[in-house]
Amino acid sequence: MSFRQFPATDANGDDYVIIEFKDEQAGASAGNGQSARYELADGRHLIRDGREFRTAGGELTLVT
Repeated sequence: MSFRQFPATDANGDDYVIIEFKDEQAGASAGNGQSARYELADGRHLIRDGREFRTAGGELTLVT
């Protein structure tokens, strides 16, 4: 398991940090490229759509 952090901004211009968690072993064995998950520092999970990330309920959308 590895992780990296990168900046993102919401529609109001507020800054956030997105944390990407990668499980290299799962991605290599599955071969589907779906080995990453994304979260905010407060633990909320994010759904990635290209350069946009949003919470499951849609209350927050971020752009990188």
